[in-house]
Amino acid sequence: MPVSRPAAKHSFLQGQLVKGARRRAARNQRHGTAYSPNGYGLGAERVLAHSGTPWIQWGTAARKAARNAARETRASAAAAQKVQRGIPRISRRGTQRISVRGFARAVARRPWLLIGLIIVALALVLFPAFGLAQFPVVQARPSIPAPPDVDQALYGILVPEPPARQQGDVNPALLTSLKVMPYTTRGGDSISTIAARFKLNIDTIVSWNGIRDARRISAGTELAIPNANGLKYSVRRGDTLQAIAASSGIELNNILDWNRLSSSVISVGQELFLPGARMNPGDLNRILGNLFIYPVLGRISSFFGERPDPFTGVANMHNGVDIVNKPLTPIGAAMDGTVAGVGFNNNYGNYVILKHAGSYQTLYGHLTRYTVSKGQKVRQGQEIGELGTTGYSTGPHLHFSIFHSGEAVDPMRFLK
Repeated sequence: MPVSRPAAKHSFLQGQLVKGARRRAARNQRHGTAYSPNGYGLGAERVLAHSGTPWIQWGTAARKAARNAARETRASAAAAQKVQRGIPRISRRGTQRISVRGFARAVARRPWLLIGLIIVALALVLFPAFGLAQFPVVQARPSIPAPPDVDQALYGILVPEPPARQQGDVNPALLTSLKVMPYTTRGGDSISTIAARFKLNIDTIVSWNGIRDARRISAGTELAIPNANGLKYSVRRGDTLQAIAASSGIELNNILDWNRLSSSVISVGQELFLPGARMNPGDLNRILGNLFIYPVLGRISSFFGERPDPFTGVANMHNGVDIVNKPLTPIGAAMDGTVAGVGFNNNYGNYVILKHAGSYQTLYGHLTRYTVSKGQKVRQGQEIGELGTTGYSTGPHLHFSIFHSGEAVDPMRFLK
């Protein structure tokens, strides 16, 4: 059914009225002004009145449209107020302001946010202090000579010299070849003082010079002093360079480099330098005259080291060895020396202390009696007392201790 022209006109005007009301509501929302539904309603009635249609017919629709627009405006205003309470909020001046109360509420609702902020703050504080210190900057030492117009002392501070090489180093990269220098001993020299003067091991001096008794070195003796620690080795029948390297604990390439060998072929009688090798402690002590003989033969019932007390069972340090034998068996001096003291002790009973060369002392305890006096010189093997069980003892035996520079050492390393 076709629509009459007045009705169509009124429908168009009604749509325009609703659109206009919505536009004005949006404009009022942007400018922050209140919406007056009466004003919009009267405007709508006036428009309908000028259209030639009774306002009563269209007034209800216009007022309904105005109320809907007002409801939308109020909803938009409420949403805007919620946004203004939070963070961030834009002021009329265009600057950004943060609401402390809103921020606190946001953090309270999100505990993980607070933990994250704390972690970030700690990282910013601690990383500059500790993090960068873990990455040292390595700078290469300049290899340029000191400028002629720069003070040498100042240049030494700016470009320090590398640390001096120790004479005992055996690194082939630091020493180009083995060098030997002659040395003539002087009064008061000993193998230990000579080794200390050239910063070498004692067994290096002993091995390189073929010394068999270090106590017989006198002033005027010609010695050969190598420039590194190691032993001289004379090749014997059946030796191979690989076997020599394995037995001495040295890499084969080090032996080749230090001896300027182009191959592993060696011959009987050929002398080799074994860099860094050490002598057997027993052989070295024998050469230095530090070997002791057993003061008495017998079964060793207790060795040097920690052991339980024979009476209480409490663990303590046993500073010697116990040698079991029959009572009244003669006890001999383990080495030439001087009697440093004799007497009786609740622990060791009747005892004798001998002083020897090389800062050594020996103790003989639990004796039935001693046959020497203080200050008396004794020879190795000379009788100094008789075996017994005096003092803190569980039966007839000899307690024998060796001290070097005031410290107890294991006697089994020195007895022969």
